[in-house]
Amino acid sequence: MFALVNLALAGGLVMQLDATEVVAGQSVGLTLQLSDAFLSRPPSIPAPQGATVRFVTQARARQMINFDITETLTFRYDVTAPTPGDYQIGPLTVDTPAGKLRADSVMLHVAAADPSGVDGLVAELGDGVAWVGQVLVYHLKFKTKQSLVNARWGPPDSGLLMAEPGVEPLTAEYRLGAGTGAVSVAELWYPFRVKTAGVTTVDAGTLLAQVAVQRRRGGSRDPFFRDLPGFTDTENQTVVSNVLRLVVKELPKDKPDGFSGLVGSFQLTVTALPKRIEVGDTLTVDVLLSGEGAVAGATLPPWPPDGYRVYDDTPALSAKLSDGKLSASARFRRAVVPERPGTLALPPVRMSWFDPRTGEYVEREVLLGSVEVGGAAEAAAVETYGVPGAGGTAVAALGDDILPVRTQASLSGGWPAWWGWLLAVPGAALLGVEGAARMRGAFGKRVKARSYGFGDLPDDAEGRLAGLERIFRDEVGRRLGRPPPAIKREDVATLGDEAIAIYRELDLARYRGGVDLPESRVRAWIGAQ
Repeated sequence: MFALVNLALAGGLVMQLDATEVVAGQSVGLTLQLSDAFLSRPPSIPAPQGATVRFVTQARARQMINFDITETLTFRYDVTAPTPGDYQIGPLTVDTPAGKLRADSVMLHVAAADPSGVDGLVAELGDGVAWVGQVLVYHLKFKTKQSLVNARWGPPDSGLLMAEPGVEPLTAEYRLGAGTGAVSVAELWYPFRVKTAGVTTVDAGTLLAQVAVQRRRGGSRDPFFRDLPGFTDTENQTVVSNVLRLVVKELPKDKPDGFSGLVGSFQLTVTALPKRIEVGDTLTVDVLLSGEGAVAGATLPPWPPDGYRVYDDTPALSAKLSDGKLSASARFRRAVVPERPGTLALPPVRMSWFDPRTGEYVEREVLLGSVEVGGAAEAAAVETYGVPGAGGTAVAALGDDILPVRTQASLSGGWPAWWGWLLAVPGAALLGVEGAARMRGAFGKRVKARSYGFGDLPDDAEGRLAGLERIFRDEVGRRLGRPPPAIKREDVATLGDEAIAIYRELDLARYRGGVDLPESRVRAWIGAQ
């Protein structure tokens, strides 16, 4: 009995895999359990050649064994191998205050993926060649014969790519076939814009797939309950995609005049114009640029004034993912107000862009022709640009409403000096109360700006991530004047590059189980101490 007690109290290190066989590209959990010893940081487990071992999270627990308290540290890792084979992990030796502890090695067999793609995650990114400024749609596709309950995606990171702002990723989940041959499919389309030229490796995308399994009763699957609704459990499976190689080229230097950086395949159309208008009326030139690619930053070339005035509205931009491509459009409205009668010859509408399909610049020109302008030349001198399609407002008609502004004011009649003293006493009291209230409000705001709830964040990774997301969404809602639950990705993008970068890091941290939290970045963006 004494020997058994000493064995229970001695420090120990055990390493164990959740499963000893997986399919190429899938991840399997690995547990490292340390008993009656202390470590300030997670041990680093060397990965065998061709595989990766990534730390996920840790937990601490206490329990009583033989009337003595035993403390256990549990570290969780993900092991991934993209190619088939047998992989040995360990043995592992760790230095602790209790001495050197050793864990025996474990073996992992990685089988080849199903040729049909079942239980595999496949990544695609065009043909592997792109141009600076081009928008690429990263595609992940997962198929499984199991019943898929939920899918949480983790897009890759790359120094040459940035998420296209204002465009939500597109996901789809569906079933193919029927009976025992049915397959669940989940897909993700994620838009990236190419930032700089070079050759890069696009890291693997990840998928945390939640699949339904039969509920176990008494340690075994119960066939009686397997077909009844509500009698199924779920389990998580982490799947990793293939790695992609991407070559990015610089745009050719012979850029056409007026090139604003558009990269894509577009069409340019202009709405038909009326044949005749009057002097001072508004002629609206409606231009539509549409196609595949991002249109942010597109502008209409200016027109020189020649007997007319020109006013440009803010372009109306829209973009969405459709059929694995980014479809976008920009609508421009240019108001033209003629100042004299006669024939108004309008300049053509010219735009240019770089087409990645052909590798060449494209220049388009739409001729507008001429419009007959009636009326008298004097009308334009007394009218201003108003609502398109409506007449202007005569400035001369406003003459009676424009009054001089008095820079000094005095009370009419004579007020005795003693009356001013009577008003001064209660006025000073009111000012003192108001000043104190403002000071209290300002002090409260400073206290709030310093805390924001960072001091209340829990220690565990998932709880800390949830609290950090709440703090970030609350601040985004405060800046936008909207309730935090209604905040979407495009809303965050309006606050700048740093806000959308934090949004994406929090999203990636969620897929990684709360690892690599951008807490310091959130603090800096909010201004909390």
